[in-house]
Amino acid sequence: CMSTPGTAEHLYRDSPLPTLPSPTSPEESRAGTGDERAGDTDGVADIAHQLQQLVVNGSGPRGTIDVDYSWDFLSSAAQAFGRAPELTQVTAGDLRRGYDMQGYKWQGLEDHWLHYMGYRRSVYPQFQGIIHNVNDVRQQARVPELVNDLYSFRYSALGEGFRSQINHFQLRDLVWATSSYDVFFWHADGVHRWNPWMRSRECIVSRRRMPHGFRLSALCADNGMVFAGDHRGRFFVAPLWDSDAENRYPVSIGKLGGDIINHATPGPSSGGAQTVLAAHNSGFLHTIDAETLQIARSRSFEWAVNSCAQTSDGRMQCVVGDDTAGLVIDARAPDHSPPVARLEGHFDYSFSCAFSPDSRLVATGCQDTAVRVFDMRRPDSALAMFCGHIGAMRSVQFSSCGKFLAAAEPADYVHIYDMHGFSQAQDIELMGEIAGATFSPDSGCLFIGVADALHGSGMIEFNRNLP
Repeated sequence: CMSTPGTAEHLYRDSPLPTLPSPTSPEESRAGTGDERAGDTDGVADIAHQLQQLVVNGSGPRGTIDVDYSWDFLSSAAQAFGRAPELTQVTAGDLRRGYDMQGYKWQGLEDHWLHYMGYRRSVYPQFQGIIHNVNDVRQQARVPELVNDLYSFRYSALGEGFRSQINHFQLRDLVWATSSYDVFFWHADGVHRWNPWMRSRECIVSRRRMPHGFRLSALCADNGMVFAGDHRGRFFVAPLWDSDAENRYPVSIGKLGGDIINHATPGPSSGGAQTVLAAHNSGFLHTIDAETLQIARSRSFEWAVNSCAQTSDGRMQCVVGDDTAGLVIDARAPDHSPPVARLEGHFDYSFSCAFSPDSRLVATGCQDTAVRVFDMRRPDSALAMFCGHIGAMRSVQFSSCGKFLAAAEPADYVHIYDMHGFSQAQDIELMGEIAGATFSPDSGCLFIGVADALHGSGMIEFNRNLP
């Protein structure tokens, strides 16, 4: 089950922490003294606290998750990194001038960057609900040709104002786009909307208008509304079309129960009313009427439901959770009806799933580092399987054109897989914890939220390269 108080998660580790050489470039002194991050004890403590918040989450006994190992990883990374970004926003032109998309300039330090990223790959904590050997998973994976021309970097907005907040290390589907101009993410002071073209940002639902102690765990935006759920089963809905100047985004508050809402996704209209599908840690898939805030329907399962998806026509739903198999169910069938299909093959629990726009394909992202793609016409085995580099596949999403599948790892990597033949993929490599990745509704943009205290935070935009 999910890492809630009293439950166990296992830290996979097959080698001791390696050491990383410090940079030896003439730029070292300038890089290290910009804000004294390399030797700043408070900075290291802040980073260690961040992973403790993301991973340990203040739950369970000390032996439940290896806190010392997490501390070693972060403190070593902080001291080895020792750099600060030079830019607060980055354009494609800045990349041509030698900067990366997070505002760092690595000219003369390319080897150190390669060592550092390799170090992160080798020591990043991998958590397992079911003990397994990651190498067994990777041996089964397809290795696509890596290309860099599916999507191209356009713009980054950096800084604390663009830092997504992650309240549970396993739940990372926290960035949503309703257009190329409207990107929603969870910030420390509420739900924010970012317009990358106008380069503007606004808080649309502040914390003062939420229930006391609201700690967001699920977010979705579509159909003129934003839905957010928290660790105690509470949720709110804010319509985005209200024009009242004084109370621009009225908030309606509801409650499902005392357990975590793990994931939410917009559902189809039901009798003219907008609905939201909510995956509940207590083992339920709820359909919520967004206007009345009442549960229109519930389906129960034998395990915690970590993620859910629905076909565009609303006829089929996919649920994944604390089981190695995902289920595809008939949305109209009675509760406890046999599933339409069982999606087998994963070695651990899954935390993300998505249908393709034509409902032919369904993808599942798992804690075993793999994403599997199933053909609903022959769902007995995966049509394709891909593996990541650093950890679990925490978020998967198809583009609306159906050509691409984006899969986000917990840190450093977002993958774009070409669904036409499964032969090509693009790896987007960055530094830091990833809050989510989402396509715009027209498939023209890919947005990535970075939430990291050490490497800087921000919202990053890529644009599709047309043939």
